[in-house]
Amino acid sequence: MEQPRKPKGSPNGTGGQYDTTRHGATPLPAMTGPDPTRPVGDRFMDDVNDIAEGLFDRRQDWDTLPVGGCYRINDWGDYVAESDWSDVWDGHPLEEKAWMLADNGEYSSDDVAHMTPAEIEATYDAGFEPEVAFYTEKYEDDHEPGDPIGDGMVENIRQVGERLATRSREDMDFRPGDRVHATPDGYVSEDEWNRAWAGRPAYCADAYELSCRHPGLDMARLSPEQIVAMNRDGNEYVQYMLSDDRAHDGVGYRHADRARREAASRYRQYERNAPYVGRDLNDVICLREAAYTGDGLPLGPDVRDAIVKLMGAPDPTGDKASLSTLALGVNHDPYGTVDAVTALVAHSPSREGDLERRLRDRLEAPSNRQARATAESMSTIMDCVAGNADDTQDAGWLADSLGVFAAYRAGDRDTAKREAEFIHRSMSERRGPLPRQALTADMIARIILDH
Repeated sequence: MEQPRKPKGSPNGTGGQYDTTRHGATPLPAMTGPDPTRPVGDRFMDDVNDIAEGLFDRRQDWDTLPVGGCYRINDWGDYVAESDWSDVWDGHPLEEKAWMLADNGEYSSDDVAHMTPAEIEATYDAGFEPEVAFYTEKYEDDHEPGDPIGDGMVENIRQVGERLATRSREDMDFRPGDRVHATPDGYVSEDEWNRAWAGRPAYCADAYELSCRHPGLDMARLSPEQIVAMNRDGNEYVQYMLSDDRAHDGVGYRHADRARREAASRYRQYERNAPYVGRDLNDVICLREAAYTGDGLPLGPDVRDAIVKLMGAPDPTGDKASLSTLALGVNHDPYGTVDAVTALVAHSPSREGDLERRLRDRLEAPSNRQARATAESMSTIMDCVAGNADDTQDAGWLADSLGVFAAYRAGDRDTAKREAEFIHRSMSERRGPLPRQALTADMIARIILDH
């Protein structure tokens, strides 16, 4: 069998093999396209060249090209990954073949313009002799797993990330149960994600996720092994940050510029909410309530972590994962949740005395602009939980009372007292023993009324 020649101009003659028969026959275009009985004409070729511009927007040199199938697009060493080629020509099979015929050195653009669609198909399928070998492959063995991935690959990953961002949608654009992947701008479907990374080494998707989550990392100096380990195990990231050979400027995340920090914050919120796309907060709270078994583990650490995430979230009321965790805490660990929320609202970690004593001290704690802003944010968060929490065990009442406590600390004292009076009166009028959620809600209301 004759050995196919290498692409013309490939670096050191090592560009891989080409295949002129890899495209199967494609049916003639529908009548909405060019007239199949007439030459396609110059306007059609102008459209072909306009589409082909998308290839040059995605071009790379050989060193930065991902492993796998690729296409050479000119004589100056520019390539595109196979997935990028497919994206550009998607829905334009006749235009793709016309461009390959007109750009191969055997036919000119004018020659192709004088062909009918059927002639273009027949000429392509007959196996023309290109001077530019379009399809080739780059192999894995020119990159060791322990070597840094380099600036070129980081740029390639960044470009894929930008294209994913343009395709991102909000969570309610998906159906419950859809598998999605987060970006700093929302979500893409599993299929969109897989197509974006097709033809690239498996670590590229991990590198994208890791760089979104920790934008201060110098990704170019990390190896594929390090990237995969840190992306899939948070402890590996912590250990790396503590190591002497870490490849980052200072302390990573803090040294990223403001825009990248904000993008990372959005990404983290989308990432933790990915399991709940297509569902509203009430649905998520009910789902997690139904699945909660306790498992003998305290909710305190999870609740405190959720509070920290909510206070740093770009859209706290949209953070369904953290809000539903807070709702679980209100329902199943009311004392611990009240302690954590009010400590944050009052900027007072005091642990002296029982819970009632601590609440009274926190209500009276000195306030400033930052403390009032924190309290105002927490009031909004707790109102959101109260409006969606399962109220079978009076979790809604307790969330309401925490919102009132936060509103009082934020400075809206008259309104807070009226709402505290309503909560206290409602609890007093009930018959029979009150559950601990209701008792705690009433205690908070009485403390506010006594102040």
